[in-house]
Amino acid sequence: MSSSNCGYVTAEEIGQLWTEYEENLSLEAKVVKDFDKVCGMLCISVHFVVDKADKLNLVIPYPFQVEMILQALEYETGKFQTELGKAWASEIASRRTQS
Repeated sequence: MSSSNCGYVTAEEIGQLWTEYEENLSLEAKVVKDFDKVCGMLCISVHFVVDKADKLNLVIPYPFQVEMILQALEYETGKFQTELGKAWASEIASRRTQS
């Protein structure tokens, strides 16, 4: 990233970063993709738990909600590309077995 333009990022630079991310060209892009997986699965899992509870008119106890979310995250662990992503997955799995 250049430091021209008084510290502002240009549209061209944003395009280059997007291409780098989409094409998985750097370690940074891979870490961001791993982080996207974690965030995406958290959002989907929370939505699933809340939606199911509402549709079934249930009150799902908090520990069970957490367990469902951790199960969904653990399902994704084989898809991480970086050592950092794998470490996140390992931490998620270890916290699940501790609770």
